[in-house]
Amino acid sequence: MSLQDISSALHRFPVLSALNFHGLTQFLRFSSLAKESIAFRQVNNRRPPPVLPLDIAQTLAASLNVSDIQLIQACWAAFKEFVWDHPAVCASDEEIFTYNKAALLNECHRRYHSNYYVHKESSLRVYYGGVPNVLQVATHFFIESSLLELFANGMVFGWISASNWARIYECGLAEPSPHVRNNKLAFSTTYSSLPTLKTIAAGWNLELRNDDRGILVLPHDESSQRDRLQPLLAERNKAMEGTGQEHWAHACDLCFIVFEDDAGNLLKMQSAHCDGDTIGHRCCKFHDCKAPLASNRDHHCPKHAHLALKCAVIECSEKVTPGHRTCGDTAHRALETAYFSRGKALFQLRSRLKKAGVAVPNDSLSPGDNIEDDDEVIIQGNCDGKSEAGNRTLRAYFGARRTHNEQLIMRSCGVILARATLFGSESVSAVNEFAKRVFPTPESTPEFFVFDNNCQLDAHQRATRDTHLKNTGKPVDVFHFKCKHKLTDLHCQRYCNPAAFPELICDGKWRFNTSICEQTNVWFGGFISIVQDMEVTRYNFYLDEMIKRRNRYIVAQLEAKGHFPWTIPRQTLFPENT
Repeated sequence: MSLQDISSALHRFPVLSALNFHGLTQFLRFSSLAKESIAFRQVNNRRPPPVLPLDIAQTLAASLNVSDIQLIQACWAAFKEFVWDHPAVCASDEEIFTYNKAALLNECHRRYHSNYYVHKESSLRVYYGGVPNVLQVATHFFIESSLLELFANGMVFGWISASNWARIYECGLAEPSPHVRNNKLAFSTTYSSLPTLKTIAAGWNLELRNDDRGILVLPHDESSQRDRLQPLLAERNKAMEGTGQEHWAHACDLCFIVFEDDAGNLLKMQSAHCDGDTIGHRCCKFHDCKAPLASNRDHHCPKHAHLALKCAVIECSEKVTPGHRTCGDTAHRALETAYFSRGKALFQLRSRLKKAGVAVPNDSLSPGDNIEDDDEVIIQGNCDGKSEAGNRTLRAYFGARRTHNEQLIMRSCGVILARATLFGSESVSAVNEFAKRVFPTPESTPEFFVFDNNCQLDAHQRATRDTHLKNTGKPVDVFHFKCKHKLTDLHCQRYCNPAAFPELICDGKWRFNTSICEQTNVWFGGFISIVQDMEVTRYNFYLDEMIKRRNRYIVAQLEAKGHFPWTIPRQTLFPENT
C-alpha cells in the first residue's frame, strides 16, 4: 500500500484524520489477525464484507483504545481490500495480550492464542480451521508447517528420529540473531528444547482434521501436551485398524489385473501379501496379554502385577528372593549372575534389536551396541542332574518384554493396506483374524493371499471350518517356498505351491511381485530404534502415520510411471451399506 492510497482514503473518509500513523498500522495488523474470524461468518470468502460484524468492530476498537466504532468501520471501508489480500500474519505476545484483554472487555469470554482459542466456561482448546503456516511449539517457540513437513519426510524416507532432527536443525538450519541467543527464554543451545514428536503429532492431527473438514478440539487444563493429545491419538489409532488407511481401497495396473477367461468374460485378479517384521513395543510379560502397561517402566500390566514376584526362570513358579530376580535355587541364581555380568560363555544373550535388519540409532550421540539393563533378553543354560533323561535347559526371561512382531498386509505394488501388532507369537490364528479385519466382506477379499506360512494358515481354516477366505487362493511366496517348505508336506504342495496357480503366471513370468513384503520390511525395519521405547499409543500413531505418508509417495510414483492408480468405490466393497 502506497502513501497515495492512504491520501486517497483520507480524501474519501475524512474521519480517518483522527487516527495517527501508529494507530493505522495497528488497525491493519489487528484486522489481519481477525481475518479468519471474519471469513468464518462469510458465505463467500473471496471478497471482504462491506461492514465489520459489531462484536469484531468493538474488539478492534478496544484493542486500539478507540471509543468511536464508526472510526473503525471507516478504516475497514477504506482498507478492507488491502487486509483481505494481505498474507497471514503471526501475532506477537504483546498483540495476543492486547487482543485478549479487549475481547474480555467486550464480553467475548474467549482468550485467543496463535493457533487456538479457549472459552472461559468450556476449558477447551478450539483450534482454528485448516493447517496454519506457523505452529506454536511452546510458549516462546514457533515453527513453520513447511519445516514440520521436512521433519516428517525425513522420518519416512531416512528413519531420522525427532531428537536427531533437532540436532540437524540446530547445527545446519538455525540462524538466530545475537539478541535471540542472549535471551535464555527464547533460545537454548540444547537440542532438547527443539520440537519433538508431540509437536509433529499436533501438526499431523491438524492436517487430519482439515482433511475431514473438522475442527481440532483438545482439553486445555491438562498438565502437558502429551496428556492433552493422548485421547485424540487413541481415537485415531482405533480408526486406522483394519480398513482405516486412506489407501486401503487402492488399485492400479500392478495389483489389479483384468483378463479374459476362455469364454471371453472379463475377470479381475487382485493379490494381497502378508508378512511380519520384528518391531515391537513394551508389553506385559504374561504371554499374549494385550492389556496396556500403566507405565513404560513396568514389566506387567495391573492385572498381572503380582507376577513381578515370580522367579525369572520361565519353568519356575517360586517367588523371588528379596533383592534378586530369581529364587534361591543356585542354578537359577547363576542365570541371573550371567545376565548382569553380560559375558559368560556358558549362556547365550539374545537382544531384540539385532533381529530386525536395518536399524538407525534413535540418538546419534548414544553409545553403539550397549544392552541396557531393561532390554528384552532371554538367557539359556544347562542344569545338571535335574532329569533322568540328561541335562535340562533352563530359560530365564529378564528385562521388559516386547510384542512379537508387526504384521503388514499390502498390495503387490507396494501400497500397505493395514498393520497389526501380534503380541505372543506370529500364530496362524492371529494372522487369520487380522486378514478378516482387513477384508471384512466377501467383495473385499482378494483372489490370492500370499503368506510365507500359508500351508498352516489354510490347514487352520479347514480345521476350524472358517470359510471367510474360501474363494481366495493361498500360495506361498516363491522365496520361502523354495527355502523353507518340505517336498514331503503334501498339504503344502497341493494347496500352497505357487506353481499350482497358473493364473499367477503370464508369458513365463509372475504377474505379481510375491516378495514385496521382504522388500518393504527393509524400509519398515528401519524404525525399530525410533519406536522401541515409545508408549503404545504414540507407537501405533507413529507407525500408522509413516505408512500413510509412504503410501502417498508410492501412489504418486505409480501415477508418474503410468500405472493408473485409482480407488475402488466403497459401495463396491461394502454393498450392504449402500
